[in-house]
Amino acid sequence: MVKLNICVGSLNPTKINAVQVAFSRYFKNYRVYSTEVDSKVSNQPIGLKNIIEGAINRANHSLNYMISKKKIQHNIFGVGIEAGLVEVPYTKSGFMDFQFCAIINENEKISLGSGIAFEYPKFVIDQILQDNDTEIGEIIGNLAGNANLKNESGAISFLSKNTLTRTEILIQAVICALLPFINRELYNMNKK
Repeated sequence: MVKLNICVGSLNPTKINAVQVAFSRYFKNYRVYSTEVDSKVSNQPIGLKNIIEGAINRANHSLNYMISKKKIQHNIFGVGIEAGLVEVPYTKSGFMDFQFCAIINENEKISLGSGIAFEYPKFVIDQILQDNDTEIGEIIGNLAGNANLKNESGAISFLSKNTLTRTEILIQAVICALLPFINRELYNMNKK
């Protein structure tokens, strides 16, 4: 069986773990790498376009890292995960948090997936809109008394009273992005 090489465009252990868990449900012979990436979007992306661009930038950088630094040309996936705020009508704050995953293979076929969306308290959104350099993870981390919350169970864990974790919702996004690759004949994702 051919070994699959996957590179995650982040050093965040939550993102790396989510990718490992998601891929393990469909593949047996794989290795996960990670690399630090500048998503080329703000620290707190706002708007669907910015979130998806951040995820694609991370995935592209990861793929290029595998090809140029690791010298691996085949059976590779670059994976980018980005979360951010999207305006949603009828919400209390006006926004919901979405997690997006972009996966790109060596043939430059890109697939997107998202996890669940949830709303933050209005005062959190107000603070972000006043200072776009602040990340929601910092604000919720301060509320939770855990400065490393975004690299652990995430804001969703704090808000859901430990019923959901960031890893769980990121796994959903990765699996949804994998759908065309695990159903190639249905999505026409066959090699060139």
